[in-house]
Amino acid sequence: MLKTRVITALLLLPLLLAAIFYLPQAGSIGYLAWIAFCGLIMVTASWEWQRLSGMQGLIAKIYPLLTGLLFAVLCRLVYSPSLLLGLMLGSSCFWLFINPVWLNKKWPLAAAGNLNALLGWALLLPAGLAMIVLRGAGPWALLAVLAIAWVADSAAYFAGKAFGKHKLAPKISPGKSWEGVFGGAVGVMIYVYFLPKQIFTHGESLSLVYWLLIAAVLTAVSVMGDLLESLFKRQIGIKDCSNLLPGHGGVMDRVDSLLAILPVAAAIYLAFYLF
Repeated sequence: MLKTRVITALLLLPLLLAAIFYLPQAGSIGYLAWIAFCGLIMVTASWEWQRLSGMQGLIAKIYPLLTGLLFAVLCRLVYSPSLLLGLMLGSSCFWLFINPVWLNKKWPLAAAGNLNALLGWALLLPAGLAMIVLRGAGPWALLAVLAIAWVADSAAYFAGKAFGKHKLAPKISPGKSWEGVFGGAVGVMIYVYFLPKQIFTHGESLSLVYWLLIAAVLTAVSVMGDLLESLFKRQIGIKDCSNLLPGHGGVMDRVDSLLAILPVAAAIYLAFYLF
């Protein structure tokens, strides 16, 4: 399993980096290739979502297609930074305020039936748009945000293994501990401390205190995004959303924390960019 996991990662990571750094930048016709790349991720994740959420009938069958079309429409219509900021703030409110309540109440997805189509779009589409927004700030800016999830996950894993005693959410994800969360937060703060701030617009004008506060917020939403997907999978008794990525499960298993991090990071970036 570990060998398969490593091989899959070695194949996917160069593909992701090539897309981030070598697909055309905003302002060129070729930029549609980057939008298509993000759209492919959205379509694949939406296929897993309709299975995970228990959608049925025609809506379940055409949901990935509808998601791709809606994403394309949003990319076409939402050119205004102010509109984008509004969308990102709306998504951020979900992750910061609604998601904690959801985790506490443990609302079952099955109760909503095909209305889960709307929830899926609320989770997926802002993250896809955030990838476009952040890459517009530069390839390194997007990669820096993506790396927050990787650093948080890795640091939490090792801290949890070494010191984990107090369970974070035993009924949702028994393997996670408060020590792991603390270790992940420390890891992200160290990462942000050394991160070259000039890769973000106005980044150098922010004090270290603000950067560390942003690191703490993004770590928190990263954990909550991971827990929310774990709750959904536990409710229907599955380990992975699919087997599309050998050794890793499905696309949503890899982007669960990024669904939360990306729109929150994009909201912060756009707020500083505009104001």
